[in-house]
Amino acid sequence: MAPRKPENERKVNSFRPFGKIASHVDPMVLYTFLGLFVASLILLAFQMDVKEDCTNTNIVLSHKQHSTGKAYTVGEVITFHAESADKKSTDFTWEFGDSSANVAGPQVYHAFNKAGSYRVTLTSGKCSWNKEVIIVTGISETPVNTAADIFPVIEGPAEALAGRAVTFVNKTPNARSWSWRLVQDNAETHTNSSVTYTFSTPGERTLSLIINDDSSHMVLKHISVFPGKAAAPASDNYTPAPFPVDEPAAAPIPAAPEKPRVPAVSDDEFQYMLTQVTNKQKNAADFSKYLCDNLGARVLLNDKETDNFSHFCSRIYGKKKFKIEKVNLVKDENGCVKEIRIMYDKKGFLGIF
Repeated sequence: MAPRKPENERKVNSFRPFGKIASHVDPMVLYTFLGLFVASLILLAFQMDVKEDCTNTNIVLSHKQHSTGKAYTVGEVITFHAESADKKSTDFTWEFGDSSANVAGPQVYHAFNKAGSYRVTLTSGKCSWNKEVIIVTGISETPVNTAADIFPVIEGPAEALAGRAVTFVNKTPNARSWSWRLVQDNAETHTNSSVTYTFSTPGERTLSLIINDDSSHMVLKHISVFPGKAAAPASDNYTPAPFPVDEPAAAPIPAAPEKPRVPAVSDDEFQYMLTQVTNKQKNAADFSKYLCDNLGARVLLNDKETDNFSHFCSRIYGKKKFKIEKVNLVKDENGCVKEIRIMYDKKGFLGIF
């Protein structure tokens, strides 16, 4: 029989955490989970410690290449450049403080329409930068008409003789390109600053000019071509006709009063002038001489709707998206336009009519 243990002897057991779990799970699995947990804590602490550097970017303004200024004028195009030490960073957004839409990109262009002080804000990620831009009124600024609204001038005669050469010239400053063309089918385009035509038959001609490819400022010139005088025969026996002797003039017979002459206008010219109404360059009153002061002339739209001319012009005034495809004019025996047939693109401009 084994000896009995003393009463004061205590059984000492060592404490093993997760002992019951470890007895049923492979220890390598526990070590793997523990390692992943520690790595996650280190990565989280690293990300929380990283802060975005907002000191390596600067806003640079210029109105011309390699030049800067403190004040700019109304309407002047300004270059805004994000000068960043990080050349790969392109995620920039610009807010100009004049209620215009935000623009994205490292370099953008913007012009302010009113004088004042504007706060320009550049953002990228969590960083933002601000710069004050002062806009002043230019000395040569005009309230309505600007240099861009000046139409070119065709220098040349308004009358010509059939068979005789006639030259037309344009001397617009800063003109870089010219496009001369007669308003007729299969007409050739000329691209010099001057052009010479020899009209073979009498009649009315219309010459168009566009400079710097700006078709919105196209101008027209009407030319009246008269029959040319017959050339004298080249002969040694040719004797010029005797100089006429003045005879007493008969008493003048009172002539019937002539009706006012209506200027000629083609369908294409009328269509172009209607396009100027949509650009706020003309109004109904500018057509009065072609309509013989009848601004209530009938207008037929797409062969369906009718209107009077004055009201039609007020409806399309300033509507640049209104596209006219074709115009047909109906004139009376005196040449007055009494009806206008207009075909326009419904898909291009919905909801105006």
